[in-house]
Amino acid sequence: MKKLALFTLPLLMVGLMACTTATKAPKVEKKNFVPEVPKLTSDIMTPEVLWSFGRMSEAEVSPDGKSVVYAVTYFNIPENKSYRDLYSVSTDGGTPVQLTDTPEKEFNPQWRPDGKKIGYLSSKSGSVQLWEMNPDGSGQHQVSHIDGGIIGFKYAPTQDRILYVQNVKLDKSVHDLFPDLPKANARLETDLMYVHWDQWHDYTYQHVFVTDYNENNVVAGTDIMKGERFDTPMKPFGGIEQINFSPDGKKIAYTCKKKVGRAYALSTNSDIYLYDIANGETINYTKG
Repeated sequence: MKKLALFTLPLLMVGLMACTTATKAPKVEKKNFVPEVPKLTSDIMTPEVLWSFGRMSEAEVSPDGKSVVYAVTYFNIPENKSYRDLYSVSTDGGTPVQLTDTPEKEFNPQWRPDGKKIGYLSSKSGSVQLWEMNPDGSGQHQVSHIDGGIIGFKYAPTQDRILYVQNVKLDKSVHDLFPDLPKANARLETDLMYVHWDQWHDYTYQHVFVTDYNENNVVAGTDIMKGERFDTPMKPFGGIEQINFSPDGKKIAYTCKKKVGRAYALSTNSDIYLYDIANGETINYTKG
């Protein structure tokens, strides 16, 4: 009887281990959220119906004019969170193709000038960086490796450079001024503009950078607004559409309001500036 008990114990242990292995669920990456369309019981636009719609944005036509890449954002109400992926569709119509399906938000899609790749921004690596993929969504890989991440980009028409936007810290916070008070929850404001619509000025400024393009390793470039306490794109609602290369790729045009304090707060007069990549000179193209 003792021999039988001793023999049964190892079998029981092996059986428990087998059960544990068999029931352990594989790690599955959380994908994008697409809500189910609610059943319509009337022709009234209810909140549930409205929130089930996808928000389309950032449409970009391919260089050959045959397809469009665009972003769609869906909102998960229980999570109070949005999800965004990229899609493409033929300019002749047809069924859209989903290109990305990740828990991150992909945005700022741009066709590479040769049409062989689609560039976009993603935080999959931990910070927002430039990624590229084939037009069918395959071959997704990280292209830029820029400390601090970026918030917008564009290819030069000549495909030898890109421009990108990054936040640059030029002002001091309360913690910078008073390092002996690390838990201070306060702001020190001495001038306008310290609020843009519903956003505090956070001691940083959006600046445009230019760097060489390499499909495997784009690194940090030159700040074409170095030391300037101005934002491009302009806050609070400006986007990458306020910046562009010249057709020959030799200059960068950008929109900016280069005023400070009360003058900035009272004025709506922005200007277009031209930056010459070769000599680093900037001129106000719309002065007056």
